[in-house]
Amino acid sequence: MTVIDKADRFTETPPSTAWRKWVVLAGLLAVFGAGTYIVYFSSLLTVHEERVIGAVHVSADAVRQAANVPAGTQLARVDVAGVTRRVGDLPWVQSVEVRRGWPNVLVIVVGERTPVAVVPNGKMLSYIDSTGTTFDAIAKAPAGMPILIARNAAAKISGASVLADVPADFRKKILRVTATSRDNVVLTLAGPAFVQWGSAENSQRKYTVLTALLHLHARFYDVSAPDLPTTRGNVNAAVPTAG
Repeated sequence: MTVIDKADRFTETPPSTAWRKWVVLAGLLAVFGAGTYIVYFSSLLTVHEERVIGAVHVSADAVRQAANVPAGTQLARVDVAGVTRRVGDLPWVQSVEVRRGWPNVLVIVVGERTPVAVVPNGKMLSYIDSTGTTFDAIAKAPAGMPILIARNAAAKISGASVLADVPADFRKKILRVTATSRDNVVLTLAGPAFVQWGSAENSQRKYTVLTALLHLHARFYDVSAPDLPTTRGNVNAAVPTAG
């Protein structure tokens, strides 16, 4: 009599499952291929709207024109870096953020420059922001915006920085800013009254000291050393100019 080993009696070779793995892999590749086609090549996810946010002084149409996204462009294939660069070249634009709003919206968020003064630009004027960047061209300074006269680039940046550090309400009372160097900024107030500001350092402290002295109605204030301010009733010395 033949004795069959117990383990051999109940052990069977399982059928191969390799074909199932290939089917699953083929399915995944098909899904990936279809998704890639839909996102990058089909007309289902093309740009239907260019939504501009934050544009005030520059028009939304000017932003769209600068973005220059061709009609029918797939949203996933928009050249974000190129759009950012081109929109950023517009005079009033300081920052640009480009977002994709699926399925069909390209969102362009614009941060505009804040002018603190105007500076001479040939026969015209240009705005200047807190960084000393000049932009746009106008024939006349808007009401309440001072004119900045600077001898060189460093002086211009210093003067702009001073204006950016004082409150907007006080800035409107400044008629003129004269900067002969980065350490020699002079403000002309209505009256007239003159303020020797010095450099842009400690501007907030200098503003606090100046406001405490304005009730004296002096003609000349020196807050360049804010812990040792001085005033004079009349300006006998010539006020520095950038000429």
